[in-house]
Amino acid sequence: MSCSEKNTEWKAEREASIHFGGEPKIESFTLSFHRKGDTLIYNYVSKIDSTKTINIQKAANSNILFFGFREFIESDKKTFRNQKLKDLEFKYYDLENPGTHGTGPILFNSEYGLLAINNVYGPTIIFLEAKDNNLTEIIINNLNE
Repeated sequence: MSCSEKNTEWKAEREASIHFGGEPKIESFTLSFHRKGDTLIYNYVSKIDSTKTINIQKAANSNILFFGFREFIESDKKTFRNQKLKDLEFKYYDLENPGTHGTGPILFNSEYGLLAINNVYGPTIIFLEAKDNNLTEIIINNLNE
């Protein structure tokens, strides 16, 4: 059982590296986790602009992740791991019906929360505990494989 499946509430700080067009922009977010029954809820709120929020929900024993109003299904792609991320196993999630939406894959781990959201038509966002350009590049390369 992961930490998130045991603890009902916790908070963490994340540095978001936002990639869209030119130079990446760094923005600090507060991650608030809480558990409501079998649902794991992760809320990210920008410290600069509280209207910038990201909400991720996941049923504890499910392979489905909810981002906004869309369902993302756990992929069979090999998980992403890196020693700088405590060697946690991040799973890839893809839109159930991708169409031309452009979002995905998402890299996620129940204990850590959201690591990355890839977006073809908008910003790709990497959430790390501290800024790390080398690790960010490795994650982006993995998202685009």
